[in-house]
Amino acid sequence: MKRWGLPLLSVVIFLGIWQIVGNRVDPILFATPSAVVDAFVAMIRDGQLGPAFLSAMGDLAVGYGLAAVVGIALGMVVGRSEVAERVLNPYINFFQATPLIALVPLVVIWFGVGFKARIFVVFLFALWSILINTATGVKSTPRALIDVGRVYKFTRTQSIMGIALPNAVPSIFAGLRIGLGKGLIGMVIAQMNISVTGLGGLVIDYGNAFKTAYLLAAIITASLVGVIAAAGLEVLRRVLFPWTKSEGINTW
Repeated sequence: MKRWGLPLLSVVIFLGIWQIVGNRVDPILFATPSAVVDAFVAMIRDGQLGPAFLSAMGDLAVGYGLAAVVGIALGMVVGRSEVAERVLNPYINFFQATPLIALVPLVVIWFGVGFKARIFVVFLFALWSILINTATGVKSTPRALIDVGRVYKFTRTQSIMGIALPNAVPSIFAGLRIGLGKGLIGMVIAQMNISVTGLGGLVIDYGNAFKTAYLLAAIITASLVGVIAAAGLEVLRRVLFPWTKSEGINTW
């Protein structure tokens, strides 16, 4: 009861204050929670929200999945090879310092305005945090563990997969969580600025029409995409690596 009571109470208080304030403000400026719920129902009934939600999940899943695979693989290489680190560091630093949204027009030139462009934007946003955290975790492998591998005559591959990778798991999942948040931002940006489709398209359409309740419903749904993806990532961590600790905020 103590675990759930305080968070639920805070949510109820927040919604109550929101409802009171919203009733005293122009609906165009600030819609009430009840109006947002009505908008949810209307969007579901009209068949808008379901396809938009699935489109967002698809873009995020493919783009983020590719970023996870490439980021972990390159992070392992960078973490274990000083030569690879020196070669790739300038590019990593460049993209970390670049406002990636500025690259969207270039992505459109390369890939057009379809699915490929959207997943590439998600990939681009999510990749670097995963790569950097993986490399950091691999480089932090205790020297004693590496020496044990040498005693048992581990090959380089066995040393990476049997020693460095398990040691790096907490850092990898920290990077995956950060990358997920950035990938979600990339997904919304891509849907708003490239294809004007999915949840990003709904945000643009309802924002232009000054339908604030519908706009908030679309924004909240986009946030739910991230919540569901983060929950799935946490389940994966607990199932595959139960000995690790969560890198996120404590759950309720």
